[in-house]
Amino acid sequence: MKLSNLLLFAGSAVGSYLLVKNRQAITEEVLDTTDRVEAIKDDLDIIQDSLQIIDQQKELIKEYQKDLTYKFKVLEKDVQTRLAVLKELQETEEN
Repeated sequence: MKLSNLLLFAGSAVGSYLLVKNRQAITEEVLDTTDRVEAIKDDLDIIQDSLQIIDQQKELIKEYQKDLTYKFKVLEKDVQTRLAVLKELQETEEN
């Protein structure tokens, strides 16, 4: 038997022993990691849904902005007209 085969066998035996000795800790670590991966996937789904909602709301806000811009322009014209009428009334009362 070659020395390399003997060392490989001894290394495998030690590795197997350590795996069996620490199997509970390894099992717990694997389960914990699996749970964390699932939690991360769930969080990613929530984040993607939230981003879709944000995109939808962004479009709605743009529509509101256009509507408000139009309404402010109409209001400004109305106020200017009323101020002009008041100015005319004030000038006629002064004369």
